[in-house]
Amino acid sequence: MRLPIIPLVVAVALLAAVAYIFTVVTRSDQKVLSVPRLTRLADVDGIETEVAVAPDGNRYAVISSGNLWLLNVSTGARQQLTRTPEPPAFPAWAPDGKQITFTRGEDTFAIDPDTGTEKLFIANATSLSWSATSRTTFVRNRELWIANPNDQNERRLVEADPTPDITIRTPRFSPDALQVAYIKTQLNLRGEVWTVDATNGAASPLVADRPAENPLDVGWIAGGRNLAYLTNRAGAYSLWQIDFAESKILPLTQPLVTIPLARIGMAVWKDRIVLPRHFVDSNIALSDGTPVVNTEKLELEPAVSPDGKLVAYTKAEDNNFEIWTAGLHGENPTFRTVGHEPRFSPNGYEIVYTHADLGGNDDVWKVDIRNGRTERVTDADEIDVAGDPSPDGRSIAFASARGGAISIWTTPSSGGKRFRINDGGYGPRHSADSKSIAFWNRQGLWTADADGKNPREIFHGLREPLKAVWTRKGPAFLISGEIRTATEKLLSVMDHPIWPDFDVMPDGRFVIAPIDIRETSLWAIDLTYKEK
Repeated sequence: MRLPIIPLVVAVALLAAVAYIFTVVTRSDQKVLSVPRLTRLADVDGIETEVAVAPDGNRYAVISSGNLWLLNVSTGARQQLTRTPEPPAFPAWAPDGKQITFTRGEDTFAIDPDTGTEKLFIANATSLSWSATSRTTFVRNRELWIANPNDQNERRLVEADPTPDITIRTPRFSPDALQVAYIKTQLNLRGEVWTVDATNGAASPLVADRPAENPLDVGWIAGGRNLAYLTNRAGAYSLWQIDFAESKILPLTQPLVTIPLARIGMAVWKDRIVLPRHFVDSNIALSDGTPVVNTEKLELEPAVSPDGKLVAYTKAEDNNFEIWTAGLHGENPTFRTVGHEPRFSPNGYEIVYTHADLGGNDDVWKVDIRNGRTERVTDADEIDVAGDPSPDGRSIAFASARGGAISIWTTPSSGGKRFRINDGGYGPRHSADSKSIAFWNRQGLWTADADGKNPREIFHGLREPLKAVWTRKGPAFLISGEIRTATEKLLSVMDHPIWPDFDVMPDGRFVIAPIDIRETSLWAIDLTYKEK
């Protein structure tokens, strides 16, 4: 029997089309991310910290040293858009490319990149970002909100966390605008990656398995099939990916920044991720210019022994953080243990420090530098960090997230039950007589009795958590290029930036970690694919 020629041709064509579609789809589904290409793109004046890419892929909105810049990567043109004392943050492009929104204080502003005309966009809204359909999502009063174009029909997506020091930041729409990825952060010390359904508000955690992890930003990649996030999951900051199909968290890049100079924000445009990288060196020195330790690795977080003859410090390179000691003139540098945040006990031979276990949880430990023996001081499922032994040798104060908000706890130096002494605080430091503790809380520096009673705020305006150091003139801290007390400037370091952790010698000189900024610039991480 003969088949009709026209139907046969149509049938063959349809089969060929189906086969082609099946092959293409199958091949597309079988492609997985491979090793990305890293390329240095450009820089602008200052220290780049955040970036957003325009829909055309050529214009970048860049936050650098507290100002908003416009960078055209195709022509190299640079233009400073803002000049205000209060710095902008979290830049984002509208889908039509005609305005850039950014956070300033507690509000979101918009600026025309062509004219520089600026206006209030949404009051009481921060970290605003856009979908491709001009919807917006933003943070208000620790809650995540969503709005239709032209700020219509605002509604709450995610309620505020019951723990008061947990906030939401960096919300990002998926390419289809059906989901929003965001970070839940606790005082910018630890965080988790979440997503929420933009329709019904159903939220779920994607990365919440390591209490000490501190993600900085998120972005949808591979057409929304994966989520990339910038994190210190392995030590230094690198990009990791969440593969939804495989339900896996996998590394995407090598270490990109060992320790950032400030919080880094990234951007995703098609198969390109753009972020700032900071290349720095830091060493240990005295405030009079006397060098103590000088190597090619990062040295920071100095702590002085009670007799002033030994300095403990953290040595960092990529994913490795180690505690070393050296004499006051750098003699006999010696590795002591793996960890960071060293503080000497009053006996002079034990160092209290922070160390993450194999599960990624930070606890307070101590090491005997006479024999190298280490001992765990705290053991909780939540982070315990920033330990400080009292000068009388009786107790160790530390910050802990146990029970909700990060707050100040103490435990006997010889071991025993831990006690929570207040309802919020970070970075406890004992006074010389062991009767008082200084600590950071709610953007201020506070002091209290060693048992937590009689708290008193002595200085306000410290946005980020920090650790003070007791001097003869009271607790001292670093702000705006100065080491100062609540009432007096003690040392100007504006000509050379330093890391915020420092210590004081028995003779009153400071032990600091000056930073040598070798380069800050924008880099592209271009995604590549391979057959599965």
